[in-house]
Amino acid sequence: MTGLAPGAVGEAEGGDPHALPAAFDGFFRANRGYMLRLATYRLGCSHDAQEVVQDAFLIAFRNWERLLSAQNPTALLYRILQDCVIDQHRRRVRLARREQLTEVDPEVEDLKAVAFEELFSIREAIDRLPPRQREVITLKYLIGLDNHEIAAVLDLSAPTVSLHVKRARQRLRALLGP
Repeated sequence: MTGLAPGAVGEAEGGDPHALPAAFDGFFRANRGYMLRLATYRLGCSHDAQEVVQDAFLIAFRNWERLLSAQNPTALLYRILQDCVIDQHRRRVRLARREQLTEVDPEVEDLKAVAFEELFSIREAIDRLPPRQREVITLKYLIGLDNHEIAAVLDLSAPTVSLHVKRARQRLRALLGP
């Protein structure tokens, strides 16, 4: 574990050289849940999301001193996660190009098809929002953060978050219709 201060890996906490620093362990526990929900939403697959979150926390751990010196470590972790999600999307595209994709079974139940189309329309509408509005809506309604938590993650003021939420909801109404 290069780049960490001597003793920062847990030797002082019972002598286990493989233990995480207490501060990192607390940071991990405080942020893992909503990072996992965000990655699952972005990727649509909990297995891929777990890998991406693991990658993001590994990068954060390797850069722990830099993260600690950041004004908002959670916002920096969020950016790291976004980069890992983008990398995962790129891997998927490369894999899809190499493999022949099988066709969807044509005997899908009508009800499931309609529900899927509605969900797809909502996701498509969210993806058409401006980047900041998309981030705010994702964190608020899909991850479950309140405006103050979103403000901390995105390094914005709570009133700015409220404004983005309002504008995003108006745009979603216009995109989705009644």
